[in-house]
Order: sequence, then structure tokens, then C-alpha cells
Amino acid sequence: MSSPVRIRPILSEHLGAVAEVHRAAFPESAITRAGHEATRRYYEWLLIGPHPESHTIGAFLDERLVGFNFGGRFDGALSGYLRKNRLFLASRIALRPWLLLNPTFRGRFAMGADVLQRFRRRTASAPASVKASAEREAAPYGILSIAVDPAVQGAGVGQALMRAAEAEARRRGHERMKLSVHPENTQAVRFYERGGWQRVDEDSEWNGRMIRPVSPDAT
Repeated sequence: MSSPVRIRPILSEHLGAVAEVHRAAFPESAITRAGHEATRRYYEWLLIGPHPESHTIGAFLDERLVGFNFGGRFDGALSGYLRKNRLFLASRIALRPWLLLNPTFRGRFAMGADVLQRFRRRTASAPASVKASAEREAAPYGILSIAVDPAVQGAGVGQALMRAAEAEARRRGHERMKLSVHPENTQAVRFYERGGWQRVDEDSEWNGRMIRPVSPDAT
């Protein structure tokens, strides 16, 4: 790798490249199967929100985006995307009805419908209590989506993104970080475990949730 990796904020002009990195890193994901524009719109929603507690960064080699991390806290990451883009997504399915034959896409579609129903129930309920607000303040810093272009995997891009995310979590006063990974993505699971991430114990089969403490600032 001739140039060092530079970490800087993701801007709207980078969203097309973000979508392509996602599609290259996760070729079997439901949103990848929905197409480039569906993927771009998802990250556009994460970027512009409103998500006042989000932290979106990209890894660049020269001027080429080769990785990204969308972290912090997102209000309605999936439900907001589905609500804002419901007509577009319906048209995607109408044009590609075979998507519903794919188990991954069908599962995500069903989960999305459930998320929307729960969102409607929450918005119809009473305002959040003081206890809920306190729990939110103590919540870990979340890694919602992190991806590296497969062409540069092993070059330290993922580690650079994680270091930057942890620095931001530390700056915000978080004591822990959290993420979810597909349990069958053994390469990603090994990467996280080498970085000090631990699996969250579940009563049944592990579902991919991981957590790690935020390290003290070495300086």
C-alpha cells in the first residue's frame, strides 16, 4: 500500500462510493440485492438523519474511499429508512419480485415490517420516562455499520476505522462499545475478537452481539 490510510468524515458526495464498498463487502446482504440506489439511500438516511449523536467516518487511500464506519447512536436507523423510502422500495420489489424468493431478503423484509409496527406503537405511547433517558445516557457507543473494500483487506483499514471510532467513543465519555455481526461471518468475528471484542452471552444460540470496553487514553 503506497499511501497511508486517512480517516475523515463521510460527506454526501461520498455516498455512491459508500454503497459500492458495502456491496463489495457484503454481496449477499438484503440491501445489496435490492440494488445500488437502495444501498445508497440507506446510507444517505444514516448520514442526514436527523441523527444528532451519529459519527460517520471514511477511510481513504489517496482520494478513493476504501472503508467506512457509521457509529454513535442512530434514531430509527432501519425504521426511518423504510418509512422515508417505502415507495421506492416497493417499486424495487415490484420490478424484482424474485427478491422475495431469497431467504436473506425475505427475512430482512419481514424484520423491516416488524420494525415499522414497533415504531408506530412507540410513537403512539406516552413520552419516555426519566429512567429511559438515564439508560440512554449510559448506552454503549454503537458500531452500526463498518465495511472495508475486499481489495484492501489486510492493509489495516479496519483497524484504523476502529481506532478512530474508539477515540470518538472515549471523547463522548462512553465506557463500552457494541456491534452486531452475522455469526457465520467467521472472518469478521475473528477480526473483532483479535481487537478485544467479546461475544455477549445469550440464553440460546449466539446471535452475533459483541461488546468491548473503551480503552483509557494512552496519552
